[in-house]
Amino acid sequence: MLSLLFIRRPKTAAVISIALFLAGAICALRLPIAEYPTVAPPQVEVSAFYAGASADEIASTVAAPIESEINSVEDLIYFDSKSDNAGNYTLTVTFKPGADENMALVNVNNAVKLVEPKLPAEVKASGVKVAKKSPDMLCAIALHSDNPGHSLVDVSTFADIRIKDTLARIDGVGSVAIFGEQKRSMRCWLDPAKMRAMGISVDEVKRAIASQNLQAAAGSVGSEGAGRMLQYKILADGRLKTVEEFGDIVVRDSGDGFRLVRLRDIARVELGAERYNTTFKFNGQTGVMLAVYMLNTGNALKIFDEVQEVMKAVEPAMPDGMKWDVAFDTTASVRASMEEIVTTLLETFLLVVLITWVFLQSWRATLIPTVAIPVSLVGTFLFLQLLGISINTLSMFALILVIGSVVDDAICVTESCMAKLDQGLKPMDAAIETMKEISGALVATTMVVVAVYAPIGFAQGMVGTIYLQFSLTMCIALCLSTACALTLSCALGARVLRRASEPKGFFKAFNVLFDRLRDFAAAICRGMIKALPLTLLAFVAIAGLAVWLFKTIPPEFIANEDKGLLFVDVTLPPGTVLAKTEEVVFGISQRLRAMDEVKCVSEVSGRSITSGLGENLGFMPTMLKDWSERPGAEHSVFAVQKRILAATADIPEAKVIVLVPPPISGLGNAGGVTFLLQAVNGQSSAELAQAAGQLAGRLAGSGKSLYAFPTFECSTPLVRFRLDRQVAEQMGVRVADVFAALQGQLGSYYVNDFNLDSKNYQVNIQADLKNRATVDQLASLHVTGKDGAQVPILSVGNFGWTVGPRQVERFNLFPSAFFQAQSAPGVSSGELMREVERQVAEMGPDWQVSYTDLAYQERQNEGQIAWMLLLSVVMAYLFLVGQYENWTVPVPVMLCVVISLCGGLLGIKLSGIAMNIYCQLGVLMLIGITAKSAILIAEYAMQKEADGVPLVEAAIEGMKQRFRSVQMTALSFVIGVLPLLFATGAGANSRHAVGVATFWGMLTATLVGMLFVPPLYVFFRRLAGVKEGSQKGK
Repeated sequence: MLSLLFIRRPKTAAVISIALFLAGAICALRLPIAEYPTVAPPQVEVSAFYAGASADEIASTVAAPIESEINSVEDLIYFDSKSDNAGNYTLTVTFKPGADENMALVNVNNAVKLVEPKLPAEVKASGVKVAKKSPDMLCAIALHSDNPGHSLVDVSTFADIRIKDTLARIDGVGSVAIFGEQKRSMRCWLDPAKMRAMGISVDEVKRAIASQNLQAAAGSVGSEGAGRMLQYKILADGRLKTVEEFGDIVVRDSGDGFRLVRLRDIARVELGAERYNTTFKFNGQTGVMLAVYMLNTGNALKIFDEVQEVMKAVEPAMPDGMKWDVAFDTTASVRASMEEIVTTLLETFLLVVLITWVFLQSWRATLIPTVAIPVSLVGTFLFLQLLGISINTLSMFALILVIGSVVDDAICVTESCMAKLDQGLKPMDAAIETMKEISGALVATTMVVVAVYAPIGFAQGMVGTIYLQFSLTMCIALCLSTACALTLSCALGARVLRRASEPKGFFKAFNVLFDRLRDFAAAICRGMIKALPLTLLAFVAIAGLAVWLFKTIPPEFIANEDKGLLFVDVTLPPGTVLAKTEEVVFGISQRLRAMDEVKCVSEVSGRSITSGLGENLGFMPTMLKDWSERPGAEHSVFAVQKRILAATADIPEAKVIVLVPPPISGLGNAGGVTFLLQAVNGQSSAELAQAAGQLAGRLAGSGKSLYAFPTFECSTPLVRFRLDRQVAEQMGVRVADVFAALQGQLGSYYVNDFNLDSKNYQVNIQADLKNRATVDQLASLHVTGKDGAQVPILSVGNFGWTVGPRQVERFNLFPSAFFQAQSAPGVSSGELMREVERQVAEMGPDWQVSYTDLAYQERQNEGQIAWMLLLSVVMAYLFLVGQYENWTVPVPVMLCVVISLCGGLLGIKLSGIAMNIYCQLGVLMLIGITAKSAILIAEYAMQKEADGVPLVEAAIEGMKQRFRSVQMTALSFVIGVLPLLFATGAGANSRHAVGVATFWGMLTATLVGMLFVPPLYVFFRRLAGVKEGSQKGK
């Protein structure tokens, strides 16, 4: 017997336990800390820029060919794209969880290379970028200046040169984006009147810049052999750098050398910005925001610490008046949540030790399980390191919930040793006899619990990863607790325990009360056996209630959490200019900063977190104060969300939506339900916009949604140019020249690059703003004919007003309208998704709905919990059959699980919680814990049967003998999860959900389930043909 070795060599047991504890402690300090394991599916992003093109043009010339090729990429789940009127195209390709990120990147890149020859020349010139997509914004740094001498270009340039690249090199950072950036560009603002007077076309300007701003390899001079001549490299200043050098570019030479037309003669040249379509303010001060995006494999807390170190290192080099602040930080909630979980773990540990002391009534006896708990829990971190599991919410929850089970094995050893001591044995002999009796039972009960979690390995996708990490952590801790019981606990029992003295005072009163409670429970069980038909009927009613509860509790993937962050999204009427958007956004920002819970507000104008770029859009990342400064539900992020919506309802020109970040990083920009309404039968953009508006109205009227808004609209004012191709041909004007003239003067046309401060920047040409400020000025545009003559553009076409989409959205090749929705209070996300599907089905077969991000994962998870519950029960039953070589004995054990499940489900129902993944984990755990307690009763009853005790008396005696140990284990668990039940602060919703399921489930199993074990045992033994006092039936 293994335990005999450690009983006789206690120092060996102590050394092994200390080594395990120290190794676990070292690993705990080295393990990465994250809110969740890496579960987000791999994503690859394709981006391109088509200067001057509309959203429709980009969708047809760029999106369509690229996406047709992408559609056949391996391991693809879905892809969605956005093309906007600012010339941007962004395609996000989402792959199956577990797919190789590097291979996904290679496959997408290969597909893009195949289609690249079909793309417009302007797109190819600026390049099509393919990169791994970082899931979500980890943090953001606001860089701002109160020095009036600093322009926004100056602040942007400092951020670009001194900060951005350094942040991007941090291990685990995927990308760094600058919001509100005005990146340097050599702007050549053309004067169409002067060009027309001199007969110069836009193409001439392009060719002049391209031919005179280029880098050439001039070669070398001198001997290349072994002679006496030296070799010298020739340097040629081909690329231009300054405004003056660009202004001196010769656009046309008259041929006599005297009349040169330079670029400065027909254009205003300045070192300006590449784009002027977004702005950023932090608490009212103009600046830029550096958004840091983390890769799936990154360590969030470590990255944020390094970001702060970089900023502190750069701070001395900042010009006077320039400052930095943390504008957005998702790691604050991770730190706070982990601190709360560690506090809960310590509280649970202390409560379990207290309960153990009350039952064992001896500090010597209490010492053994008290030592076993930290050895088992801390030692678990060693194996988490070996398995590559981080310290996250799920692994820590597993440790909290497993404390009650971990202490059980040590309690069994301690109680049995004390019973042997009471019989007159010496401590060494008592420990040896104890381990002879219960070693097999300890291993068997632990293996039963492990068998319960085996089906979790069949769970697929992201949900499978979540379940697996939880179950592995729990199983490791349970196995270590059993190993500790077989080694350290029995060794301590032989050295520490002494025969207990007669209890006095509180303990005496407690024992008397507990004995009466035991006798009362035995009397109830005897009555239930006598009225066995009624008992079975009651059990059937409980089982029916459990089934009804399971079907009626609304589903939800994961509980929304108070992360202390909000995104306030603002949409103004189509056609609103950027200055007006800035004004409205600033006004809303002032209202936000006046709220007591708000810490800081950042203002981004010209961009939306849900709708991309647009001068009528804005969003405000908002950080709330620490959770300790805003206690109570009335100050939670959800309460603030409602107050912001109410505070901005009086702004008629603005549609304000307040978004809560998703509970799991990498699954969208906001929580709630994200879906797309797809036009699958060739409907126009106008029809799609109309259908999206109708669906939004229907969802609002259903009462199921707090909000549901589409990002797609088709009412943006546009100016359409209609070219008369026949007239153009008759007037000697090439079609290509017409569109080149429009693009060169109205669009920001990219010519080539120039170097400054060791970086490349664009050279752009465009008509000066004063020459394109109004639609009427378009009449002054001219195009160069084949003979060089300047032809008024109105001679070959005309301009007219129309409306169209600001942004074209596509999902899996179909035109789509993206929706962001959040369920109303008391409505689960699963209920909202069913309502969406019902409403879309009523719209007819021309429309269909598809989910993305968190909603997609929720839909994939639907129904898995039912199968896992069934498989867990079956696996545990089969294991017990193998252990006892009996088909009927395990049946009452497993049926008692139904009672605990009913209690857990009833607690979830009455608490108004949806069946989210934390409730599911709690319900799964109930199976193993309840079965473990019921086994002790059934096993002792079998022993009594074997000794010739009548069946009914054996069942009652089994309950009475195991009543104290079962109640001690159960109460340790129930009291231990109380901190979860009353959780507050960061991550409280997830802790509360798992606490509700486990507390009420285990409480029901303790008070009710235990009473059903003897009558069910008797019923199935009789059913198997077992007679009173015999054990012949199997």
